[in-house]
Amino acid sequence: MNKLAVFASAVTLALAGSSIAAANGAGPGGFGHHNLRGGPGGFGAPNLPVVTVAQLQQSYYDDARVAMKGKLTNYYGHDRYEFTDKTGSILVELDDDRNWSHINRDQLIMIYGKVDYDDGRIEVEVKRAHPLN
Repeated sequence: MNKLAVFASAVTLALAGSSIAAANGAGPGGFGHHNLRGGPGGFGAPNLPVVTVAQLQQSYYDDARVAMKGKLTNYYGHDRYEFTDKTGSILVELDDDRNWSHINRDQLIMIYGKVDYDDGRIEVEVKRAHPLN
């Protein structure tokens, strides 16, 4: 290959890499931050019964899989949010290596995740979420 072809290939690869990086890094809208990266789609959650925050706090155990319907109402920093339904609120973690830009603050969503009991606190590690409205 001549020098011009090598240079053109290098420029093309550099531009493609910057486009991919720009496409990633989107978090939920309405919270004023965008530091989350995208992940693969198409991995659906199993059929889980939908539970409320109150039900989860009363009777669910560590590592239980759950589905919940509600809204993200507050941002606590890094990847932690407040999830609220008609029965209460709970802390949820939206892993910052996934793309959550398809959901917004105060939007009715369905989340699928895993219960995490840690130092007497209950939170849900969200694996998947999608808007309901």
